[in-house]
Amino acid sequence: MHVDLFLAAVEFIVLLLSLSVHETAHAFTADLLRDPTARDLGRVTLNPIVHADLIGTVIFPIVGLLTGGI
Repeated sequence: MHVDLFLAAVEFIVLLLSLSVHETAHAFTADLLRDPTARDLGRVTLNPIVHADLIGTVIFPIVGLLTGGI
């Protein structure tokens, strides 16, 4: 199986950006509904570092992209 590393890198960047937008929407909605948890944790931001988890955000997607999702 041929793995295109450039394509995998682009897909990983898109994953990080979409994750940031998705989780920021959750945090913003919770903030609007007066749940201070997300604001207290500093997650009402588009910064992907704040929303990233080492295993779920970095390791699993990279393994999935490099193995073709198998």
